[in-house]
Amino acid sequence: MKKLTILPCLSLLSLMVSGCASLNYNEIASNASTFAPGVVVVLPTVKMPEGADQEADKVTKAIYSAAVGTKKFARVIDQVTAKSQMEANSELQDAVLSYTQKLRALQVSDKEKCRKIGEIYQADTIIVAEAGKWGYFTISDEKAGEVGLAIKMIDVATGSVYWKAAHAAKETYHLFKPNLGDMALDLAEKMFGFMPKFATRAVAPAVVAPAVVAPAVVAPAVVAPAVVAPAAVAPAVVAPAAVAPAEVTPAAEEAPEAPATP
Repeated sequence: MKKLTILPCLSLLSLMVSGCASLNYNEIASNASTFAPGVVVVLPTVKMPEGADQEADKVTKAIYSAAVGTKKFARVIDQVTAKSQMEANSELQDAVLSYTQKLRALQVSDKEKCRKIGEIYQADTIIVAEAGKWGYFTISDEKAGEVGLAIKMIDVATGSVYWKAAHAAKETYHLFKPNLGDMALDLAEKMFGFMPKFATRAVAPAVVAPAVVAPAVVAPAVVAPAVVAPAAVAPAVVAPAAVAPAEVTPAAEEAPEAPATP
């Protein structure tokens, strides 16, 4: 009997915890697990509450940081680059404005515009963001800051929205107002915690080019000219020729003339 009474209590506690941890809105496409996003860009055209348009950069920064923090994407284009690239490219600007306006007004994702955006940004996934709440208010002497975000994650190749989520956060204060940018980051991180599990992105094997070995350049040997030391020639020692004393033969005495024959 004890087991029967404990289990329902545990089940009820589990439901209460999961309910508190859930988002206000979280919709995942049935085929979301087949997507394998690689390069993601958060479009700079964030829809803000009236009078808060100048705060849009804080929203894109929060969503960018939260997306990077998931470590689920090969790359997330930073919000400064995304904005400057759109401002410098009129074709991209027209495509982004046209796409986001149609998506928000008619809930229709224009496949061709989506593909053009992905082509110029070199991204395969785009995120469209919206801030439904942004600012400070006072109700019955309670002062608070409030931020509400909504995001749509879209596959560039098909234009299909495979994840939509929305949530809001409120923080009360007495003297010092909470930083809305920090609140947006905390909120975005919580929302990305409910992001669907994607397919593992196939990584192409690295192609290793054969090493090009440059022929060895052999420098001609520098041969120093041989320094020939002058041969040390010893002065020839000429021995005095041994001259034998001339042997003088005594002259033969002249024979006496023979007497003349009469």
